[in-house]
Amino acid sequence: MAVAKSMTITADHTAHGFARGHSVPVRAASVFFGFAFIWAGAGLWLMPGPELDPSILLAKMFISILLVTAGVGMTQIATEKPSSELHFDSRHRQVHMVESLPRGRSHVVKTINYEDIARVDVTDAELVMLNDAGKILVELPLDGPHARLDAIAHLRSQSLMTG
Repeated sequence: MAVAKSMTITADHTAHGFARGHSVPVRAASVFFGFAFIWAGAGLWLMPGPELDPSILLAKMFISILLVTAGVGMTQIATEKPSSELHFDSRHRQVHMVESLPRGRSHVVKTINYEDIARVDVTDAELVMLNDAGKILVELPLDGPHARLDAIAHLRSQSLMTG
């Protein structure tokens, strides 16, 4: 997709209380301990018990489910979360919502014509584009006042926001 004279508003999904990106040691530790919990949950069934009492089997099942669930949760900490960007295509008078994927890939999630945008609300926390009926076309989390000012500048340059 060739976009002439495009401008970009970038936001990651870290706003609105989503977890911020973790450092490499934290991600490595979460993967290590996550897999350790998963293996411990599976290994619990390999450990011999004194007898096959139903209460012992129930306790083993509960603990193994808890360990595997915690392990999967910890490994999810290490995964990179997708980030979203708005690309303004002034030639075609369109806004493209692009989602960045791992390994440098990206894809267009949504395309909106400038004529479909009736109102744009920008706060320190998010940018919201609405149509004539008041339906939300795009919501993009922002990372504070600097991102808000940058978004307002982009929107004004494209004549999508006045005032």
